[in-house]
Amino acid sequence: MRDTDYAYCVARIRANERYLLKEKDLYELLDCKDYDSALQYLLDKKWLSEKGGISECVKYQNDKLWQLLSESVPDKNELSILCAVNDFFNIKAAVKCHFTGKDPNAYYIQPTTLNLSELTEKVASHKFSLIDGSMGKCAEASYKTACLTENGQNADIIIDRACIDEIKAYSDKIKSRVTGEICRFLCDTANIKIAFRCAETEKKRDFTETATGECSALSRNALIEASLQGKTALSEYLAKTVYREGAEIYLSSSAEYEKWCDNNIIAIAKKSAFTAFGFDPVCAYYYAKLAEIKSVRIILAGIKSGADKSEIKERVRALYV
Repeated sequence: MRDTDYAYCVARIRANERYLLKEKDLYELLDCKDYDSALQYLLDKKWLSEKGGISECVKYQNDKLWQLLSESVPDKNELSILCAVNDFFNIKAAVKCHFTGKDPNAYYIQPTTLNLSELTEKVASHKFSLIDGSMGKCAEASYKTACLTENGQNADIIIDRACIDEIKAYSDKIKSRVTGEICRFLCDTANIKIAFRCAETEKKRDFTETATGECSALSRNALIEASLQGKTALSEYLAKTVYREGAEIYLSSSAEYEKWCDNNIIAIAKKSAFTAFGFDPVCAYYYAKLAEIKSVRIILAGIKSGADKSEIKERVRALYV
């Protein structure tokens, strides 16, 4: 598909960027005297259609986001990469809930390209071949591993690894510069998190190699070897890479590392600010909305729990506008 085929789509995205929340909006939301006042503020901003809880806020905005993108892009199949993380998470939820007897609908997340009711039935009836592409293969492999080892963690890493490799493979063929850069960053930072967790829990080589996906600006072999030697060796290796800052942040706080990752994705997304055609503005807007939704959710949850405003502010993500 030609970049110029996205002319209408990008024009619509740019028009909707005007309604993205700004930093001052988040500060005003944070200054609301209580939870009900915060919800009223979002209603006045038309960020909500009616009063509800945090989950209703998130669902409403996710639905609006996906409707906009689905109606605008010339080829809906191109949206699949944006949902890859959610899609593979939902695969994992379906497999795990099948074993635990829990309702997967309580764990499924949106947006997703999967028909979730059909996914539940396919996993329950072991019809993995009916699940699209690599998701079906990793779902079957995860299920079999869970049956053989009775170890949920061994089953989880198969799906997590498949997700990383799927995104990396997409980044190798995509021509959109910003989308490709975000995909490569997602793969590397996910692998860094896996490496640290393996080092912290002293996982053996087989586990670490199975869990670690394909990398971009990192050497997969070097990452694995460093992880097997422990956190110190892993930190020393990452200190020589472009992810030195992220590694230092992870050592002090995994939550701060997640924020660092989110903020860096927004920084990459901003590179498409003056792009007139192609998929990059779509990808940028998607992550802009995710950052916005996450920040609002953090603020609402903090206000509801009575957390100190300075602590809430520290967790808020950078915004696109």
